[in-house]
Amino acid sequence: MTETIDLADEQALGPLAANAFGDRYFFNLNRHAFAKLGATALFETKFGELLFREDELSVIVGTDSGLLLQYLRSKPLPKGTRYIFIEPDRVLQALRSHDLLGDADERIVCVGLEDWPRMLQKFKAAEYFYIDAVKSVNALCAQDDFIDEYAELSWHVAEVLAQLNWRYSAELGSEAFIARQIANAADNRLPAKLLAKAFGGKTVAILAGGPSLDQALPWVIQHRQQCVVFAVSRISRQLLAAGIEPDFVFSVDPTDLSFDISKEMLNFSEKTVFVCSYHTVPTLVSQWSGTMLYLGARFPWQSDLNSKNLSSAGPTVTNTALNMAYEFGFSQIVLCGVDLCFTREGFTHAKGSDEQLAGPRFNLTSLQVETNGGYLAPTSCDFAQAIQSLGRQAQLLSRAGCRIVNVAEGAAKIEAVEYQPLASLQLDAEPVDVAATLAARLAPAAASYQDLDKVEAELARARHQVKAIAKLAANARQINDAMYQSEGTVVRFKDKKSLDQIEKKFKREYRQFSRLVKKFGIRSFIKLAKPFDDEEWSAEEARQLGNVYYDAYAEGANKLLVLIDGAIDRAAARRQEQAQHPDFAVLLAQAEKDRSYGRVKLWRRRFDSGLWPAEVRAEFAEMERRYQDVLNDRNTKHMARAKSHSNLAAVKHRAGLLFKHRKLAELQDLLAALNKHEQQQAANCYRFLIEGYSAELQDSPEDALDAYQRVVDLGDALLEEALARIAAIGISHDDAQTASLALECLSQLNPVYLPLYAEMQRLQHDMVAAIDSYAAYIEQFPQDLLVQMKLAALYGECRIYDGADMMLDYILQQKPDYEAALALRRHLAAQKISG
Repeated sequence: MTETIDLADEQALGPLAANAFGDRYFFNLNRHAFAKLGATALFETKFGELLFREDELSVIVGTDSGLLLQYLRSKPLPKGTRYIFIEPDRVLQALRSHDLLGDADERIVCVGLEDWPRMLQKFKAAEYFYIDAVKSVNALCAQDDFIDEYAELSWHVAEVLAQLNWRYSAELGSEAFIARQIANAADNRLPAKLLAKAFGGKTVAILAGGPSLDQALPWVIQHRQQCVVFAVSRISRQLLAAGIEPDFVFSVDPTDLSFDISKEMLNFSEKTVFVCSYHTVPTLVSQWSGTMLYLGARFPWQSDLNSKNLSSAGPTVTNTALNMAYEFGFSQIVLCGVDLCFTREGFTHAKGSDEQLAGPRFNLTSLQVETNGGYLAPTSCDFAQAIQSLGRQAQLLSRAGCRIVNVAEGAAKIEAVEYQPLASLQLDAEPVDVAATLAARLAPAAASYQDLDKVEAELARARHQVKAIAKLAANARQINDAMYQSEGTVVRFKDKKSLDQIEKKFKREYRQFSRLVKKFGIRSFIKLAKPFDDEEWSAEEARQLGNVYYDAYAEGANKLLVLIDGAIDRAAARRQEQAQHPDFAVLLAQAEKDRSYGRVKLWRRRFDSGLWPAEVRAEFAEMERRYQDVLNDRNTKHMARAKSHSNLAAVKHRAGLLFKHRKLAELQDLLAALNKHEQQQAANCYRFLIEGYSAELQDSPEDALDAYQRVVDLGDALLEEALARIAAIGISHDDAQTASLALECLSQLNPVYLPLYAEMQRLQHDMVAAIDSYAAYIEQFPQDLLVQMKLAALYGECRIYDGADMMLDYILQQKPDYEAALALRRHLAAQKISG
């Protein structure tokens, strides 16, 4: 039986099907997606205008058997837009062999995973990233992934594109960084350089959020007085639960998501020093009530207030903490929780984190890294890049005399980072007096940095300059609009001269702030140089190009003015905090505007409660209530994202991939992860499926059948997967009854199994039933010549020659020179004569 039926090969992509609208597609890729609605109508419904925006690069996983690609070719494509389709290699080969990809097009390509990085270069992906015009789309076949090959491909593509987007945004000097820098100007007072080389020869422990942090915390508590403790802000919740207050807490991220992750740090006492980048999210900066040191420049333009300072080494907060450890003079740096890989169960972060509370991550790619323990562990693209950047940084610091140690066996192996277990780590017996060092370095300098009057003056100077640029841009826009005739020629050369003079003012008189305006609105300026100009400019487009240029100036200037005005108001409110008799209305209004309700803690310390009017007391109490509500809220966007990585729907695809590649250990790790998922009842069918896969890989077919039967008994979404494995086991072990029953059920779920069921019926000598099964299949897939040939041969085997002739006539009408059909006809004719 095993030589006759190969379940996996037969199933594969399924036959080529055709619907009433003339669409041809591999049935197992799309199943019934196109049965009631033609491809064009379905794509218009599902994607709308998503794929038809000018000057965008769409990276699309899957082609829906080439139909989505053909759909795009049938439409007028938007100017400057390019499309990269990515298919699994097996699917790509089948699409090409059946000519389903159509003619070549310079704006649309379809490639495999190996070639898509080259196509990113060819299609100038960097320039699209610069204008924020790259999007990832899953075709319908990739969304459904009936063949268990699209999920990992989609996860990988999404991760790579996210990393590239971050990289190119950082290269531009993102607007978000500048916006945060201006917003933080009044609060960024003490530069981190004040602690340069303050801890010479000492040991620092850098605590990050990896799973191994859990094992390191008892050691930190035991040796708390012998080393300085740096912590990344995202682990504040875990540290508070363990009763640990770090000496320094670090944050660099400008996004609101960073506040969700890090807000518990606001519960640390004044003993902890906050070290932040100049562009850290303001809701952390403005609500910190203790000492804060900032990294980088105070303003995004040349200013006397930009004192020499230490820089915020990226790309991650761990890189920053590591760099500060060197700059502050530490000679031994101990990394705890700097894993940059996941546990075998798929946990990405330590206990107590949103990621750990959400459950193990199931949408893992096959990317793995070597650990300090010598085994491989799963990781992600962003962690893999962080391993490289941390390795380069560690090499530099090691050459400068720093010893860097990672204490976790399960952490990723990193260049120039030694692995040493906690038990054998040597520390100085003498306690480190952090408070004394801080007092000696910071107290004498603190008074000289109370310069809010200078900050306000600097912001006012910038406002004056940027307003002048906005006015010039608006004037230039009007001149450019009136300068062209309809055929595109310049009719008023005086206007052209005026524009030249304005351009000179931008470059000379307002050079510094012109550059900032351009940097702030850089995506609008980059759009002037589109990645691809598919057509010659018309006269109207030439005029519009000039308008876009001056609009970009105006847009950047106006956005900048809003930020500067906000920063001036914030500085004024901070001055009120220093007043003996503050205007509480100003303080409350600013805190409301900034959502910095936590400043009430600072006000209670700073102001005599006897000065507070009754209404102010009530408003302070309300602000404290709202502050606590924010700190206690766990239903954040970050938690929602963490839960999406633990979606059970991804388990089916991951388990199928691991089984296909015979990775037993990883399957057992996945099973262990499922046992820790919060939805245990919903996880049952996935658990039984994985138990079946594992039993098969351990050559225990009876145990596998028991596990698959439990999936069948649940009647869940994994019914087809379980029945397919039951059928495969029955076939490979010559258990015709088991295989036949499973195939009968499968053929009712999915008609692609009908030929397999027919062959099983033939082997059991139930010829009439086999003929009926083949006929039912051919009725649904009339273009599948291979199955038609099998039915013709079966008719011949049963000596039903009329049926065989009718089937062969049908085949030869479609393909007159089909040699296999002609040969079978000759064979049957000879068989009929010989009797």
